[in-house]
Amino acid sequence: MKMTTTLPRTTSQSAEAAETTERIIKIVNSLAIGASMLALVLGCLLYYMTGYKSILYPALVESACFLSILLVTRYSRPEYGQQIMFLLHSVSIWYFGTLLGPASQIYLFAPFLAFCVFLVFHRPLAQAIVLTTSAGMMLLIELNYRRGIIPSLTLTKDTEAALHWLVITAATFLNGTALYYFTRESRFQNRQLQLLVNQLDKTNQAMRIYVRETTHEIRSPLNVVNSILQNYIETADRGKRTVQVGIAHLEAVHFACQDMQLVMSNALGWSKIEAGKDEINKSPFLFTDWIQQLCDTYEYLAKRRSVHINIAFSDHLPEYILADKSKLRTIIVNLLSNAIKFTTFRSIITVKATTKNNLLLLSVTDQGAGISADKKEHIFDPYVSEQGQQTESSGLGLPIARHMARMMGGDLTVTDNPDGGGSVFTLQLPVESIAPPPSARTVIDYSLLNGLKVLVVDDDHLNHLAFSLALKRMGIEVILADSGPQGFSKAIMHQPDVILMDMIMPHISGIEMLAKFKADRTLRQIPFILVSGNCYSEVREEVIASGADGFLSKPVNMEQLYNTLKELVVMA
Repeated sequence: MKMTTTLPRTTSQSAEAAETTERIIKIVNSLAIGASMLALVLGCLLYYMTGYKSILYPALVESACFLSILLVTRYSRPEYGQQIMFLLHSVSIWYFGTLLGPASQIYLFAPFLAFCVFLVFHRPLAQAIVLTTSAGMMLLIELNYRRGIIPSLTLTKDTEAALHWLVITAATFLNGTALYYFTRESRFQNRQLQLLVNQLDKTNQAMRIYVRETTHEIRSPLNVVNSILQNYIETADRGKRTVQVGIAHLEAVHFACQDMQLVMSNALGWSKIEAGKDEINKSPFLFTDWIQQLCDTYEYLAKRRSVHINIAFSDHLPEYILADKSKLRTIIVNLLSNAIKFTTFRSIITVKATTKNNLLLLSVTDQGAGISADKKEHIFDPYVSEQGQQTESSGLGLPIARHMARMMGGDLTVTDNPDGGGSVFTLQLPVESIAPPPSARTVIDYSLLNGLKVLVVDDDHLNHLAFSLALKRMGIEVILADSGPQGFSKAIMHQPDVILMDMIMPHISGIEMLAKFKADRTLRQIPFILVSGNCYSEVREEVIASGADGFLSKPVNMEQLYNTLKELVVMA
């Protein structure tokens, strides 16, 4: 298994937002401190040269106001600090420009205000309005110079000469500072965009690899199903309308479907992991019989490669354990699937299980080509492969398996097979041995549901067939509808005991139809179960919020369907 390409992890939105906020605060605080010091120094110098208190006191107030921006950015939103700073600069330029007259050379501060506008305001409309207002303010000051509406201070020629250079110095400082931060911010944004482009390129490449591998992994079991069904269709006697199917062939189709489900479950499982929504659900179960049944199930898939699964259990294994059965199954199934793929033809896969220091030690050993030392560190990376790879890839199975093992306090490692070629994957997991629970097995008594009427609403006729086969086996009368409105009419006509409705249908969705059913006085008491091929947690949350009585994910398991109907109808 050659592997070099991995899917990059994207930075979370909350981390990006925090980083952006911190960067803005640093810029605003730096500009505020610089403006405060400039106002204080210029105010004191101009007061020394002119003796006008109308220059000193406003300059001191201006300096204090700029320093107060540090409190605003600390205890409030940094955007407010940006806006206050721009407002203070605008008022100061207007005030001192009017007070000092033409000697203030107000036009020198125009670039500074323009840079501030683009740093502070991000919406084009806001930028246009503020820029227009600033330009209008400067025009009014120039107009005041010509008309003398507000008289300026009387200055000596020496003071005007000194003021000339002070203003140039102040304008250069402010313009340079704003230009520096404007350029710095632009470069930062360009770097972020480049990183995003590179990340998207890597993600796109990784997803192409993943789609290729997933398609490849599904194609093998799909080929089994297609070959068997095609054989029966071509050799069947059309006149009899029925055909005898061998049990071995039915088992092959069943397990091929399980294999395809595993591939899709791995994809959905990794999405939950990356979203941080995975969690542990422990329950007691009969471990020894369960692991034996699991190995027996995959023994049939192994036979296609003339491979035998050998089981070696320690006498110290606990009979019942408390663990997350679903996650443990995912780990072991992924290990078995990979071992079957990569072991050589006519070889043996060995599954060993024992306990040591309250740890479950379960290993799966194959007799394949093995994994080179430089590839072992990448074997648990998601979406990995290499161009020119001729053997199958592990896809998402191993990354999910290790993640789940570590999530439950254990680990999953790989070593070379000490008895020859191949690899040994070892699961170490803390387990709790418990006494057998009062009810270890769920008794399925289909007679409890005999006589029920169930309305199935789905626009796919193949789903009609699947539900009809399952429900009729339970002795349930099935009513079929192709759309939400047709289902509503048939529900009024037949008054079913339960309604099964697909979530996604043309014209009107299952959730929209649920609201219509609940609004009808004659139908609102009927248990309503939504069905979807999407089993993401967001879909389940949407179902719960909609007020549905239950949720089933496709393909629907017989035991899952039975338990849901029993809880809603028989035990209600």
